[in-house]
Amino acid sequence: MADNWHLIEDVQKKGQNEMQARAFVPVDSTWFSGHFPGAPILPGIALIDMAMQVVNLGLSAKGEKIIITALKRVRFTQPAMPGDKLSVHITSDEAEAEKAYSFKIANKDDDVICSGVFLAATIK
Repeated sequence: MADNWHLIEDVQKKGQNEMQARAFVPVDSTWFSGHFPGAPILPGIALIDMAMQVVNLGLSAKGEKIIITALKRVRFTQPAMPGDKLSVHITSDEAEAEKAYSFKIANKDDDVICSGVFLAATIK
């Protein structure tokens, strides 16, 4: 059985502090369970998790991963629906002991559906 919690298909480093990924939202994703019967939309926490997945997949080669410690300026501007193809763009910036990651998730038409910043601590 496929892991339909994790939606990221491809991660590419675009520079020192930039990553980009593609994601697909399967119609049968576990994220839709109860959200909402008859009119499913991808929950906001799934979009934030998607951004964190991109960073963790990008760091996995170094044997590191992150945990989110704070969210800032998160905006949900459109719903993500079953079957959507999404793009995720991440940029990072050092912020003392934590890193700040700006993220933008867009649909196939390049319309932003979610954006924001999260602070994260690195775990080895």
